[in-house]
Amino acid sequence: MITITPVKEQTKEDYDSFFKQEQDKEKLFNETWVQEHGYFLELDGQQLGFFVLYPINDKKVWLRRLVMSEQTNPALLIMVFDWISEKAKAQKFKELYVHVQDSSTSPLLEMNRFNETYEPPVHDPKDVDWFMKEL
Repeated sequence: MITITPVKEQTKEDYDSFFKQEQDKEKLFNETWVQEHGYFLELDGQQLGFFVLYPINDKKVWLRRLVMSEQTNPALLIMVFDWISEKAKAQKFKELYVHVQDSSTSPLLEMNRFNETYEPPVHDPKDVDWFMKEL
């Protein structure tokens, strides 16, 4: 069973255990947007991933960060985008945005019904491609 838990309901130890490989985990953990809008995905009690749904306005939300556990089965990535979309929809958002720096990620987004958009919802980061999914 999938569980989505806000970061603020996790212990610092749970956070550290998931991000043991991240060099800037302390800086990331202390970001207000991580504390307010970050979530952990758990599957059968195991931490599967971490994501941040950063509100842009009352209709648009940005998947600002997505980090998957190294042990995650790549086939689950399709489901992860569905779970994130459902969470955003439950929060009453109408559009989900994501940016990519590497075009090799684009086919995965397109498989998940994201379409490239040429009107970025925010101005930073620069030099990235933006994709949007209607919820």
